[in-house]
Amino acid sequence: MNDDRMSDFAQALSDLGFSQYEAKCYVGLMNREPQTGYRVSKATGVPQPKVYETLRRLVSRGVVREIPGEPTVFSAIPPRALFDDLRGSFERRLEEAERSARAMAASELPRDLEYVERFTKREDVVEAVKDCLAAASRRVYLSASANELAALKPAVDATLARGVDVVVLAFGRREVPMRGARIFRHASTEGAVYRRHQARHIALVVDSRETVNAIAADGSAWQGIRTASVPIIAAVKGFIRHDIDMQQVYADFGEKLVEAYGPGLQELESYRQEASKPATRVDEADGFDSGAPSVSA
Repeated sequence: MNDDRMSDFAQALSDLGFSQYEAKCYVGLMNREPQTGYRVSKATGVPQPKVYETLRRLVSRGVVREIPGEPTVFSAIPPRALFDDLRGSFERRLEEAERSARAMAASELPRDLEYVERFTKREDVVEAVKDCLAAASRRVYLSASANELAALKPAVDATLARGVDVVVLAFGRREVPMRGARIFRHASTEGAVYRRHQARHIALVVDSRETVNAIAADGSAWQGIRTASVPIIAAVKGFIRHDIDMQQVYADFGEKLVEAYGPGLQELESYRQEASKPATRVDEADGFDSGAPSVSA
């Protein structure tokens, strides 16, 4: 290998957190047959008293493999595997730093204030929900429109795989299968479009200790929060559970409820409708989740 290129790569590894000796040892072993510490020292210029100490640090990090024998030899993992390891390590440390920053920000607030993280982009809301799901250990309540459930499916599946109890309230006619989850479809207001009902939303409660609640009232402009505030958690969890209860009542007594309150149970909303703008009935949901919770007063 060209000496200048070896030097450039060793410097790049140093910039990524390797010590000077670690970088030289890895480059000296890369793409070569296993070598003794003595040969690595001779090839790289790392002093012999330091080379074995350096190689064993690299072994402990998984960057170099130690092959027992007479004599013991060392081999470097391929560069692609090294980069994957560095990338994964960086992402884990970044996530931990973000969690620590949130915890610190919350702990430094005055006692009469609570920390609330705000979102104005759908992708940020989705990432916040994924982050919360990754930390779930007992029970998750999730209410969302179909497009958002589809985006969250891999994270929900991973949560289920850890044995977490996941309860889902699904809006819209599109089914998003999540094996192992208890899924309730919001059917009671299907086909009814109410003035000021948001078209899309995500509401999440994880282990009764954290919540994300976000809406897109016009279907595109998102507003959301993430917080560990106990009153807000209780409110969001209560809203999801009440909605689920209503869907179970509707499943058992739907015909009587429709007879009493009209298609989509519109008459239940009459006290919130302006006289000139009543609720209307549509045949299709036009891709929106027409029964999503109201944002009107």
